[in-house]
Amino acid sequence: VVAHLATQRGWRHAPLLPIFAACVPLAGVVLFAGWMQAGAAVLLALAALALASCFKVASASGIALALIAGMACLMALVGWLLPFPIHHRGLYLGIAMLLVAVRWRALRDMLHPTMVDARGILSAHPAWSILLAGAATIASLGLWLPSLNYDDNAVHLILQSQLLADGYYRLDVQTQSWAVAPWANNVLHAIAALFAGQEARAAVALLWLLLGMSGAWRLARAVGASPQVALAAAAVFAAQPLASYFTTTMQVDGASAAVLLHLAAIAATPAAARPGAPVIGLIVGLLLALKTSNLIYAFPLLAWLCLSMPRGTRLRWLGMFVACLLPVAAASYTYAWLVTGNPLFPFYNAFFQSPYYPLENFRDLKWMAGLSWRSLWDITFKTDAYGQFFPGAAGLAVLATLPALIADAVRRPQPRWLALWAFAAGALLFWFMQYLRYIFPALAVLAVLGTVALARFADRRVFAAAVVALVLADALLMPTTSWIARENHWAQLLREGPGARADIERKVMPERALLARVMAREPSACVLMSDPKAPFVGAGRGHALSLHRRYDPELWRARNDAETDPSGGKWRGLLARIGVSHVMLDPGRQPLLARTLAGMGFVVADRQGALELRGSARADHLACRPSLRVERDQSRKLLRM
Repeated sequence: VVAHLATQRGWRHAPLLPIFAACVPLAGVVLFAGWMQAGAAVLLALAALALASCFKVASASGIALALIAGMACLMALVGWLLPFPIHHRGLYLGIAMLLVAVRWRALRDMLHPTMVDARGILSAHPAWSILLAGAATIASLGLWLPSLNYDDNAVHLILQSQLLADGYYRLDVQTQSWAVAPWANNVLHAIAALFAGQEARAAVALLWLLLGMSGAWRLARAVGASPQVALAAAAVFAAQPLASYFTTTMQVDGASAAVLLHLAAIAATPAAARPGAPVIGLIVGLLLALKTSNLIYAFPLLAWLCLSMPRGTRLRWLGMFVACLLPVAAASYTYAWLVTGNPLFPFYNAFFQSPYYPLENFRDLKWMAGLSWRSLWDITFKTDAYGQFFPGAAGLAVLATLPALIADAVRRPQPRWLALWAFAAGALLFWFMQYLRYIFPALAVLAVLGTVALARFADRRVFAAAVVALVLADALLMPTTSWIARENHWAQLLREGPGARADIERKVMPERALLARVMAREPSACVLMSDPKAPFVGAGRGHALSLHRRYDPELWRARNDAETDPSGGKWRGLLARIGVSHVMLDPGRQPLLARTLAGMGFVVADRQGALELRGSARADHLACRPSLRVERDQSRKLLRM
């Protein structure tokens, strides 16, 4: 409102207001996530753009697509080299800085017009720009927090933790069943972590948020929206509760949404104005390297892109596309096949029959609420049935703009086929498993299309009021996305400053805090996380083991067998076989293990809340048994072969 009134009254400094507003979320990230993470994000972006500039991507496709293509290339290079012991911080920093220095002139030529264009758009539409900055501020709050998410600490942090500690990735599918699942996002986080010398979730999540907003802008413009409406669509995207949720975690669906928005914009662009087949191949390759199920989103768009090319050029286009897609997409699937015999490990193991996982087709039966005509309503208002969320986590954007989108789709073919594609792909994934996070890419596309459609039917002032109300409502629903957001740790951060991050981590994720402390004291310690429901080995540098049923089936079975022996003899045998130096447990809930450890001479080395870290007093119990590590180190086996 202030920006609108300032512009109407001709205040000459009004164009600066959006720039000041845009500095707010960036300042929050720098202050609370830290300079190292902010610097890692900048260096990762510059290195990706420098690599993309070698192929002249930006001049034809824009800087956002150049960034995605460059990130795809970096991810592919590192992904194929993960088993080799070459991943050291000094080497990464040297190569990145050399690449930026060599391509500095191209980077300057790429960045300068982009900054001029962005400043022109922000200055020309200050009110909409400030609304976008406000939505981005809410979405970026998750970047302030340490990594508290379950999946991050159980799975996603392992890759960067091992590269920082050992310089290579072990491909250890016995300690963590998801070790060779599509790993593009984890690899990008690992690159940023090596730049920063520490975990760097916020660095990559920030880039995905910016790319998601630019993808929403690009898609809106591709379907005929004015700059004002495109800014509104980007704000609606950023304000969606799940957009902010994905800044709290390394889970991949937020990244998938960002890439898919750009791919949808490409598909909505006339064939002559699209980027070339190599760029599209890199983008789709990254999409498939993020998650296998993204093929359901990508395949219809690819069919359209190929068929819309001139008849005589289709075969050549397809050949160039596949040649660029395969090296980017194939690394994790190839290593999964080489290590386990199942390229989709651990999925469909009843068919592939890998010995490293039960012979079953993985499916999480907790999220099978069913699909019906009222599912879209239930997703919005009964969201807790579709994931670890609270009602409202899906946001209101899709439901609120759906009538306008349907009316616009009836009148115009372009939004019609895009909306049908997003609905069909999302419904197919939802039919397989009724889990909200998996369909966020489809919801993001539909929210953008719905915002553009609303602008076509509503008066300018009515549209502005509706979008502002929608952005505010969705922003207020952000705490419904997880118990982490619901506990409002930002109040403590604002009171106590960045130092409160460590206290928040200790309170919310005591297992991680204990594990980090023991690894800092004894980097080669062998730590058993004895609670099968808390397999938080992510910060363990490859030296921590869990007893989770799906993550480490072998040790889970051994743990169940040990619990049947009240004398503790089987527990002693299991601990000796592993070579455990430390055990993390809650003695009140695990009395048999607590008694066994006391009898073996394990003493309390650290505490956090109800959890104890018990360590062996024997000097030779400082590392996991070499035989266990050698047996599970699949990278060493592959290199010897």
